Amino acid sequence: MKLNLSTKQSSKLAITPQLQNAIKLLQFTAVEINQEIQNIFESNPLIEKEDICEELQEDSCVDHYSHYDKDYTFTEKNTISTSEVIEKTSSEEDTLKSYLYWQINLLNISNSDKSLAETIIDYINDDGYLVKDIFEIFDDIYKNTDKTLDELIAVQHLLQNLDPIGTCTKNIQESLLVQIQNGKYDPKLLNKASTIINEFFEELTNNKIKTIQENLKISQDDMAKVQIIIKEQNARPGSVILNKHNYDYIIPDIKISKKNDEWIIRNNKIVSPEIKVNKNYVNMSEKNMSEEDKIFIKNSLQEAKLFIKNINYRNDTLLRLAKCIFKKQIEFFSYGIEKLVPMNLKEIAVLMDVHESTISRLSNGKYMETPYGVFELKFFFSSSIQNIDGSDFSSKSIKEKIKNIINSENKKNPYSDNKIKDILFKENIKLARRTVAKYRESLNFESSSKRKTK
Repeated sequence: MKLNLSTKQSSKLAITPQLQNAIKLLQFTAVEINQEIQNIFESNPLIEKEDICEELQEDSCVDHYSHYDKDYTFTEKNTISTSEVIEKTSSEEDTLKSYLYWQINLLNISNSDKSLAETIIDYINDDGYLVKDIFEIFDDIYKNTDKTLDELIAVQHLLQNLDPIGTCTKNIQESLLVQIQNGKYDPKLLNKASTIINEFFEELTNNKIKTIQENLKISQDDMAKVQIIIKEQNARPGSVILNKHNYDYIIPDIKISKKNDEWIIRNNKIVSPEIKVNKNYVNMSEKNMSEEDKIFIKNSLQEAKLFIKNINYRNDTLLRLAKCIFKKQIEFFSYGIEKLVPMNLKEIAVLMDVHESTISRLSNGKYMETPYGVFELKFFFSSSIQNIDGSDFSSKSIKEKIKNIINSENKKNPYSDNKIKDILFKENIKLARRTVAKYRESLNFESSSKRKTK
């Protein structure tokens, strides 16, 4: 069976530049969004930033925080532990591979398909491209097994449509095609762009635009639009993950704290300070203005209003996600990491009435400050392991239990993986020894023989 690229006419909604901008801001990290606000503040005189009271304690800045009309408050009878923060910042080192592993473990697919997905992911480089052809991967791993090439290719297509879109492809041409076909563009332009990449990619890369136009009978106007669509795609889709985590510091987008018996969830205004339109410019008389100035004010006002709308949309959406996470993980906020419960993308997507990929993008690179430290939002999503009594444990809560067991052991006689397995079994957690070893290694603990001290 050969893997062929093909085009397909489908009915899709055209995406407006305004919506494109909103989606872009939604995916920005705290550092990126803060820089974006600073950029527009410097370039658009109609944008005005509020004082964010950086040097004051929140309790001394009540008036400043009065604009949190959409904060969510919850009452909980149990008080939270006042022990020291477990970890100042808890976030696994993020790579493209680990990010894809995380997503497939949260998808509702069979263990067999997950295994195929992990194999494919092992063969990608930092840019997101396969270092071996999918047919060679099949011959290397599955040729004499019950797995079929069709199954492997089907899983590859699934991976190509995860975030970031266009990874696990064989080259730039295939990646661009996948990215474009996932875009919400005008169907006619999308079809033309797909055809050009599929059939005239060499001419496109050599800038032989007239040759393409003559062969496909595309007008100059449509060709220009198609070129814009193609240029909007990422030639190195995997680099998105590496770039987002190339910071030496972390700024939380969301803060969750408990005051008296109330939980308070709010956006971090240091990340996204309150911005508004400068009324002094809006109320200026146009009588003594030149036409050029009038146009400038009009365009700046339009840009300012749209930017404020999109920033508010980003902040409100993140706040909604934080609320959903809080409700699902209330035990964590009360007692710590060991009380994390399994949570997948789909159940939160249903609650928020959005697609699973939207939750994935929202969770990546965004951080939440909690009483137990600062955590990336995707930290709260984890696969489940069934308990002996039929209930489910979060894989991350089990890792935390293993971590605590090892930290409390007698260093002269450390626990073996088998002993840790027995200790967990007493808590109704049934794991294979090799699973314990896998979790131990992921926590950067050596084997018992190497942990032993004299």
